[in-house]
Amino acid sequence: MRNTRITFWSYAVIAGISQAWSSRFYIEPDGVNYLDIAAAYLRGDWTSAINGYWSPFYSWLLAITQGLFHPSAYRESTFLHLLNFTFYLLALRCFEFFFRRLYSLLAARYPDTVGDKELPEWTWWVIGYTAFLLAALRLITLGMDTPDMVLATFLFLSMGILVDLAQHRGNVLRHLGLGVVLAAAYLTKSVMFPLSFVFMFTAAFARSGIKRPEARVLATLAAFGLVSCPFIIALSRAKGHVTFGETGKMAYLDEVRPGGTPNSEKLHHPIRQLFDEPIVYEYGAPLSGTFPPWYDPSYWSDGATIHFNLLQQLRAITRAVTNYFRILSLEKEWIAVWLVLAIFASYWRDLAKRWFSLWFLWLPSLAMLALYALVLVEPRYVAVPMTMIWIALFSALPWRQINVTPRLGLSTVLAIGITTGVALAREVAPNLAACFRPTQHIQWLVTNQLKRMDFAPGDRVAVMGHTTVADYWAHMAGLRIVADVPLEAMQSYWMASPERRVQISSGLSALGVKAIVSAWRPQVAAGWQPLGNTGYYVQILPTPPGMEANLTKIEH
Repeated sequence: MRNTRITFWSYAVIAGISQAWSSRFYIEPDGVNYLDIAAAYLRGDWTSAINGYWSPFYSWLLAITQGLFHPSAYRESTFLHLLNFTFYLLALRCFEFFFRRLYSLLAARYPDTVGDKELPEWTWWVIGYTAFLLAALRLITLGMDTPDMVLATFLFLSMGILVDLAQHRGNVLRHLGLGVVLAAAYLTKSVMFPLSFVFMFTAAFARSGIKRPEARVLATLAAFGLVSCPFIIALSRAKGHVTFGETGKMAYLDEVRPGGTPNSEKLHHPIRQLFDEPIVYEYGAPLSGTFPPWYDPSYWSDGATIHFNLLQQLRAITRAVTNYFRILSLEKEWIAVWLVLAIFASYWRDLAKRWFSLWFLWLPSLAMLALYALVLVEPRYVAVPMTMIWIALFSALPWRQINVTPRLGLSTVLAIGITTGVALAREVAPNLAACFRPTQHIQWLVTNQLKRMDFAPGDRVAVMGHTTVADYWAHMAGLRIVADVPLEAMQSYWMASPERRVQISSGLSALGVKAIVSAWRPQVAAGWQPLGNTGYYVQILPTPPGMEANLTKIEH
């Protein structure tokens, strides 16, 4: 067992740090907004920090990291990825906490499942570690700048406590601990607010069954409420109605909502459209943040209503099922091996009985998969629940019947470990090689070029199409993007007459916009200049007379 742990930890550290380091300069829109909110917390701007869309815990972690280490703008994204790597290691420790308790429970309830004559302990750990690495490195990944690895840490920890409660009657302290962990999970991603009650239901009946609920689960509920309520109260006051987060509503509007866009409704404060052809949007006030439309999308969609439509909901579920099959295609070896073992054993009644007896292991995960299926499924969302269900499926197998054929179970488990390990190694190799190659921080180079052109923090800019790299250059330079020509309107912009483009430039300039920045080569070169060799271009706009006074009015 010790050698197994050393082997997998060594592999996990090398694979994790290479994945994180090779992506150290990569930031998506999520990361920019979490960094913006962290900056708001650090400067004490509570109005801007309380956000209806982005849950607070990850921003708190980023604010603590920045407050302790004071990374330069160049190193800021590196520290973000190192934070995720730290939680990757914590997630692995929490997974071990969970898996030890599961192994103990299986040994107590089903002695024919574990042991040298059945399936040795080290073989079970091969299953566990391989499942974790698949979830963490392939589905969540350390190249992302999202809080999913932080959430995985809390999910593994809460599942460990649940298994503990299923085997032993938990004391009040253990139930309090579960409540705190679930509250931290909710503060990490708001989807965990409703799911936390599934965990509490499971905790209430995991040991004694449906007829004798555990009264100590009230301590779990109390701890959950005590930790989560301060943020819920602050957010509800900021939004003017009771809410635990607007992310679910926004996701439903984006992914399921039938017909039109939120801007087509009577919104309280829609994004302002400056021009129709080509379309140009303006959003300079009142939100802060690098890119206000994404800093708090719930603000701009305030007033949009959700209308249930069965056809649209069925389409969303169909997309989700398709995505689940796509994710499962990455785990073909797990499906094949489990089916071989289940068919070989042929003890379907025994398998079903064990599966249902382990309901506390898979019910919370199944609820999570079902909830995401209603709106949107992405690999990083479902990595942990899918891992739990795979482990539950293997735990339910009748291993005594399987091992009637000597070493069949052992051989198939090793086959999973080897094939999954080789597949992950193929993905690790390019990341490891990238760590030893010089890497340009393109967004930092754009920032430096703009600083040389006398751009200063607080300056207003517009962009040509909001890109997937999230205009991180603007965040590092402290610039505010207050207008944009959306991606779908860029071709119309270049095909417009010179007079129309001048009219748009004048309109943006009147709003205090200093320049337009584009991540694509302009189709009309006049007035545009490259920002070094970054692939970015800028057009400096003339400042109308008296603009300084107008800007002061706009800001206030």
